[in-house]
Amino acid sequence: MAKKDLLDIKLENSLAFQIDYTSNFNKSFRRAFHKKFMNSNISMDELAILLLINIRPDITQTALARYMFKGKAHVGKILNIMEEKGLIKRKYIEHSNTTKNIITKKGNDILKQGQKDFKNIEKKTKDMFSLQELEQFFEYLKKYRKLLESIVEVKIK
Repeated sequence: MAKKDLLDIKLENSLAFQIDYTSNFNKSFRRAFHKKFMNSNISMDELAILLLINIRPDITQTALARYMFKGKAHVGKILNIMEEKGLIKRKYIEHSNTTKNIITKKGNDILKQGQKDFKNIEKKTKDMFSLQELEQFFEYLKKYRKLLESIVEVKIK
């Protein structure tokens, strides 16, 4: 590629930039959304954990950590804080050597408010994109990750 060609390339037009920009935009959106709609003493991570436990009541701390891209110990600290706040109860199940996280009434009330607002986003997404478009978009992202992994091994928490 000639030097002039390199100068003509706009960073904004690269796939890597657009993906990073969208990821950072999404994080900023989540913070702004949380501030506007979740007028309670709950963090974004705590709300995410409530949503995940609601979807999968038997979810383990390890799986929570994987879905949240955080370490297991970090998620454990968040769960302890959530229990102190009365958002969840943690119950040790001896026969399976696991801990079950149970959403309390207080946690459920907060979750209901969050779910109402998230359903609005989900509806707008479905109005804007067809199911086929969303599935194709997910396939493109998987394809891009596969391309990157063919270059270097990538490990995500």
